[in-house]
Amino acid sequence: MGRDVEIGRIEGDEFADFRRLFNLTFGLSGNEEELARVRPWHELDRSVAARADGQLVATSGAYTFDLALPGADPVGCAGVTVVSVRGDHRRRGVLTRMMRQLFEDADDRGEPFAALWASEAPIYGRFGFGPAAPTNGIEVPSSARLRAPVDTTEVRFVDAATAKAKFPAIHQQVRRTRPGMLGLSDAWWDRVLEDDPAHRDGAGQWRYALLDDRGYAMYRLKSDWEDGLPTGTAQVKDLLATDPEAHATLWQFVLDTDLASRTKVQRWAVDEPLPLLLDNEGLVRISADWPFHVCLVDLPVALAARGYLIDDALTLRVHDPFQARNDGTWRLSVIDGKAACERADGDADLELPADVLGALCLGGQRATRYAAAGRIEVHRADAPGRLDRLFATELAPWHHVMF
Repeated sequence: MGRDVEIGRIEGDEFADFRRLFNLTFGLSGNEEELARVRPWHELDRSVAARADGQLVATSGAYTFDLALPGADPVGCAGVTVVSVRGDHRRRGVLTRMMRQLFEDADDRGEPFAALWASEAPIYGRFGFGPAAPTNGIEVPSSARLRAPVDTTEVRFVDAATAKAKFPAIHQQVRRTRPGMLGLSDAWWDRVLEDDPAHRDGAGQWRYALLDDRGYAMYRLKSDWEDGLPTGTAQVKDLLATDPEAHATLWQFVLDTDLASRTKVQRWAVDEPLPLLLDNEGLVRISADWPFHVCLVDLPVALAARGYLIDDALTLRVHDPFQARNDGTWRLSVIDGKAACERADGDADLELPADVLGALCLGGQRATRYAAAGRIEVHRADAPGRLDRLFATELAPWHHVMF
């Protein structure tokens, strides 16, 4: 059997085989119902596959998003997804060729950023993806109480149709101040709000809670019992609010879930204020969760697109073996909060690989920490601290919706 591999698009009648290969590689059990479920939000024209001897041997694709930036309007972002390579075609450059095509597609669409959730993060570092938005898992026992009681009588349950009509505007308002959040299309809201019994993992149906136009929560109860006593878990998928009072009110409403002995959230913002709202912060259990990875597809455009809280200028030597156009020395200059990023000659203040710059670019990681770990080569002693202050944001970057 020949080993020549071709990279190309897929046709509509190949979608089922495309998804089956992805499911097989990840050990998932897809069926016809599952294929029908995911088809509406799959962007066929952004799918990239590899074929050998006429058979699909690798999959990849992207979703069309825009990325919220610090102090600036959102910009285009390719949401890289469904990446898999069949076991008998690994380590032959197949993934590299598919990623190159996905980046070219992002360029054609004017998307200076790409992002993904990395099941195996080291694989993607070589393409420039870094953990730009760390997240936490949070668990709160039912014995926890808010320091200042709030009135939850204005919170009401709504159906999925009402949730779809009301939630997006609140989400959009929140992401204006929260870098890292991706804009969600109408089809994506269908995916976020869907309640397929096959994906409940023993839990009950989703509950959609709305507080006027100020906030919403989406959660469910996974019931359990021990010695005749309820030990269930309130599982929170989403909780967003436009002001602190609404935020506290919605958390109180969820924490009051009957038959739940704990409330748990995954992939949550590292600066979530919930622990500080409680009368005993020590009851909260916080653990590191999946970080959201970001890559600068077009380095100068990406760095110039975001806003900055202070003015400064630094010269960065960026090592990017995957994208030659990003490799080199760059002068990042910020005046009145607006940046310009241009090629530069001469000595750099510091050197860093592209994946580290991806991790730093939204302000969710510290250059001083990467320097201490030897991931940044420092040529001017004050440069890591200055880069931290330059990239700093008022709120930590965060995104939690999987894709």
